[in-house]
Amino acid sequence: MQRITIDQVKPGMITARPVIGSEGKTLLAQNTEVTDAYISRLAKLGVGSVYIKDGLDDIEILDVVAEEVKAAVTANLHKSLKSFSINKSLNIAAFKKSVEMLLESILSNRNHLLQLEDIHVFSDYIFNHSINVAIYAMMTGISLGYTEAKLADLGLGALLHDIGMIVIDPAIISSSEALTELERKQITLHPKVGFNILHNQSNVSSLVAHVAYQHHERIDGSGYPRQLTGEQILDYAKIVAVVDTFDAMISDRPYRSGCTTTDALTEIRNLSGMHFDREIVEAFSSNIALYPVGSLLILNTGYIAVVRSVTKFNKARPRITVIADDTGAFIKPKFEIDLNRSSEVSIVRRLNNEETETIKNRILTESRESHTG
Repeated sequence: MQRITIDQVKPGMITARPVIGSEGKTLLAQNTEVTDAYISRLAKLGVGSVYIKDGLDDIEILDVVAEEVKAAVTANLHKSLKSFSINKSLNIAAFKKSVEMLLESILSNRNHLLQLEDIHVFSDYIFNHSINVAIYAMMTGISLGYTEAKLADLGLGALLHDIGMIVIDPAIISSSEALTELERKQITLHPKVGFNILHNQSNVSSLVAHVAYQHHERIDGSGYPRQLTGEQILDYAKIVAVVDTFDAMISDRPYRSGCTTTDALTEIRNLSGMHFDREIVEAFSSNIALYPVGSLLILNTGYIAVVRSVTKFNKARPRITVIADDTGAFIKPKFEIDLNRSSEVSIVRRLNNEETETIKNRILTESRESHTG
């Protein structure tokens, strides 16, 4: 599959992943043939990109959290936050249930790696972002050896870390224009607003409330709102700081397209020891696929291969399918290699987006020619 921006989507393409709305409803199902009407509808809804089948291989990607679980949690979160806007009281039991559902799925799939960038509607960013941050935070906590009780606390703090954003004008959050000084100031108020909201809930711990307060702090003191440093910042908040930044980088926004998980992880690692705690960055990184399923690689033989399967046990040397030789000619039939069992073949690098698009366009062209010929 390939993630492409909505303006690149053409009629006749087949969706490889569903697009889910804020209420947990499917906006576009997997394996749907795209039409002009679908493209127009998704664009109007504010969908920035879509996963489409690219002709390389019909490869199944193993999710850390099942789609149906994510949809249920999304619907639950939407309902709970809508209720808060009316009665100013949070249904913490519902949030804890959501965390429980996510954690159960994560623990069941603890050997799976994160390798997809979520697709969602711009206006649903806060909902999807909060869920993703909770998932990534608990995955990091597992890598750090946290107990299930600590993982549940961490997950709740992560799920509610941006609760202060619900009082911010939605037009500011979804703006495609550069923010004014006043608008930026409003955004920077959300950690304190979130803390005050959670602190006033009788069944929310001070620890969870402080995750909202501290998730934009940085260990070198460059964060906000209080410029805390090092040990002044809670470990939970340090974790959420890393995963919050990561998810923001890979998410489509009205003013830019999201970057790949590989590029985002590289940037996070570059900030390790300055903005982010090194141990936490390494724990988080252990859950990210270096070479996601479907990505194209250059091998030491000069051949080009597509990643077929990768887990925590083979993340550096995944199972691959070789699709082209060192001259760029496509191989028929393709053949598989388990790099964990091969001492002679190794990965040189992952192809960048431009190189990947060139290869996939050639495959699609050859496929059309073979059908018409």
